[in-house]
Amino acid sequence: MTKITKNEQIEAVTGWWNSGNIRKFDKQYDDWDHEVMRYQNSRQTKVLNFVDELNLPNGAKILELGYGAGQTAVKLGQRGFEVHGIDVSDNLCKLAKGRCEKACPEGKFFLTVGNVESRFNYEDETFDAVLMVGIMHYLFSADDCLKEVNRVLNSNGHLIVAQRKVFSMAHFLSMRMLIRSLVYVVCREQYELFPSYKSILCDSNLGVIFGKFKDTKWMNTKFMLKGHDEWKFKLKKRIYDHGKLMSLCKRTDFKVVGLEGTFFGISENPKYHKLNVLVGNYLEGRTQNKFNGYLKRLGGVAVILCRKREQLDGIN
Repeated sequence: MTKITKNEQIEAVTGWWNSGNIRKFDKQYDDWDHEVMRYQNSRQTKVLNFVDELNLPNGAKILELGYGAGQTAVKLGQRGFEVHGIDVSDNLCKLAKGRCEKACPEGKFFLTVGNVESRFNYEDETFDAVLMVGIMHYLFSADDCLKEVNRVLNSNGHLIVAQRKVFSMAHFLSMRMLIRSLVYVVCREQYELFPSYKSILCDSNLGVIFGKFKDTKWMNTKFMLKGHDEWKFKLKKRIYDHGKLMSLCKRTDFKVVGLEGTFFGISENPKYHKLNVLVGNYLEGRTQNKFNGYLKRLGGVAVILCRKREQLDGIN
């Protein structure tokens, strides 16, 4: 696996999220294929449920890191919160500001363009809550970012993380996805692989054996390339699951106080959408039973509620 430096990762992520095709993410919650919409909306619902459970007062300050096209920010504003945001994309910032101004003209929105891996332009203990929805895998150092989150949270502050996972029920029911998952575990991979046999063999740590065949005819057959892609921007996406996310939060001085899973299904292929909805609704209901907590780990997305550990020092 080729290594990447922090500057290279930030440059690639910045390039990707400022490229021309990013405007399509303006529609991913309401005008995309059914599975993408189900993914986005199920994730957002869980995040907002956690926000509502906090019972924050009107005017409470919330910071969203990676606010995208503003679909969650606008719902926070409609709840009466003062919404701040940092996102790397100029294009998405314009879309988000337009969405918020149109849907919630009375709201207080302060959305800026910046790098969430740099020091935030906020004083210590500024925010009541920080949201990180679907951005963790783009970070070079999630630890450094969460330490900065800890700094800007007040003593009663909460962090909500929603992150796509590389291990889910849908992955175990696909041969290529299952093999990729096994390679992740056995080879201790740090970054995501494309679900193609070529990527699994050549881009993983198995590349020391199979990398020399990367340009051969058999490695580039239709069978070996199914699920493959080539990116103009050579960014790397880090691998996360429930356990790794919770460990990350704990070692950056957060206490995990809530855990949910969502986006259940047998496949990420849109043609199985109706069956995925049936399976998803069934499992979502079962996860609310305290004896079925393990089911939350079968979803494609982990949603974690954390509390700043500082306030718990006298208890733990």
